[in-house]
Amino acid sequence: MFTFKTAMVFWLMVASVPLVTSLVYFRASPATESLAQRIAVSLHGAAVSVLCVGAILVGMIGSPRPEFGEIFRLLLVAPVALIAYSFWHFHGRRAVHLLQSINLLWLAFAFLLGGMAVTGVWL
Repeated sequence: MFTFKTAMVFWLMVASVPLVTSLVYFRASPATESLAQRIAVSLHGAAVSVLCVGAILVGMIGSPRPEFGEIFRLLLVAPVALIAYSFWHFHGRRAVHLLQSINLLWLAFAFLLGGMAVTGVWL
């Protein structure tokens, strides 16, 4: 059986999964684009990972508060905006967009589990 801290460390490691989508987007964007543009179209996975890790750390450190829930939900809009940006401005192979399913799945996890972690209200 996992302890709470062990489970949180596990989730910290697994929260790096959306970074894979960012790396694939960066590598798949044409080398002719500027570095800033390549980074901009690949930030979505990093943003999802940062939100997941941040929520887990708030839950682990033991300083969750109910008022953090609203702030966390507002922060979830940023990865959604970055995903939309990548759909319009990515100039590589369109099949790469299928990886957004990973980000959307992790955003759903972040909304549910991350929301509970930052507020301290667990089901």
